[in-house]
Amino acid sequence: MVASGNDGSNWWVFPGFEIENVVSGLDLPNNIAFVPRPTESPGEPLLYINELYGRVKVVTNDWKVHTYADDLLNYSPDHRFPGTGESGLIGICVEPDTGDLFVTMIYQAGDDVMSRVARLKSSDGLTMESQETILDGIPSIKAAHQIQAVTIGFDGKLYVNLGDGMIDSSVAQDDNDLRGKILRMNLDGSIPKDNPDAGSLVFAKGLRNPFGAVWRNSDRSLYVSDNGPERDDRIARIEAGGNYGWPETMRRNSIFWWHYTHAPTAIAFMQDGEFPEDFSDELFVCLFGSVHKSGPTPKGKKIVKIALSQDNTAVHSAEVFAVYQGDGLASPCGMAFGPGGLYFSDLFGEQEGGEEGPGQGNIYRIKRRT
Repeated sequence: MVASGNDGSNWWVFPGFEIENVVSGLDLPNNIAFVPRPTESPGEPLLYINELYGRVKVVTNDWKVHTYADDLLNYSPDHRFPGTGESGLIGICVEPDTGDLFVTMIYQAGDDVMSRVARLKSSDGLTMESQETILDGIPSIKAAHQIQAVTIGFDGKLYVNLGDGMIDSSVAQDDNDLRGKILRMNLDGSIPKDNPDAGSLVFAKGLRNPFGAVWRNSDRSLYVSDNGPERDDRIARIEAGGNYGWPETMRRNSIFWWHYTHAPTAIAFMQDGEFPEDFSDELFVCLFGSVHKSGPTPKGKKIVKIALSQDNTAVHSAEVFAVYQGDGLASPCGMAFGPGGLYFSDLFGEQEGGEEGPGQGNIYRIKRRT
């Protein structure tokens, strides 16, 4: 059924599932991160949401929304999509032991634009009390191909996705440049002694625009989504010292690619029982599509699920799991599994046309039908 509004009725979902709106009134929500071990106390944090233009929201167990941090950017985005309106606060993850947030963003340094990883601290998880920059000074631009997802691996290290900066794609192969790479660091930003190069943060290279990242329990490996130029968006399993081919190719060491580009953003594995067992270990991918396209389009605006073999030598199936069918700009961007289902953000929400409208973004939950 298709209807107007943000209740989820504008989304078709896979048979046996249903969709519901759990948070609304957000400004460009682009990524979400769940508390690893949430309590049942109504007023304590359940999940965090990045709003692109420098704000972090926290949703408590009673589904109330609070502002955790604001004004994290030192410049004012101009709201142009595509263009400099795409820049800002991107990656977010929660440190399991302290509840601190790691976030990634760009910032203005004089006439230059740089990338930064910051650690945000709070005693109650509801309001930021301090922040610490643990990595900065990486050249960037106010557009795509910037610093993106941040995750904590099974080894307790911090992994950061870096785009190639768009201007000179050859930096993705330059071992002395951090762009176009996956970085691995200690939680204070220092270089782990067991990195592929003991003197470098670089864990893997040859990436173009790696937006999403997720850890797979079954093989204890990091997977990323990487946007191609005019073809070959891909999914790759990241290995220490790996070279993923860009700018020569997007297919090297990839486990899945789309010939027709769909702009994959967030990715997530179903691995903690949120869906029925026959969906176990399947990979879910947000396909964002073209920026500022109203209504249904053949490009993006959907979530797909991919069944991979354990050793990644085969793709058993690839199917559409959810599709936007409304008239607005909505398209899936951030995504994570959490209590009761799969949660995703729709970035622009139900607004129509080419102008950015505040407070129209949503978080939806897809759950098994009752």
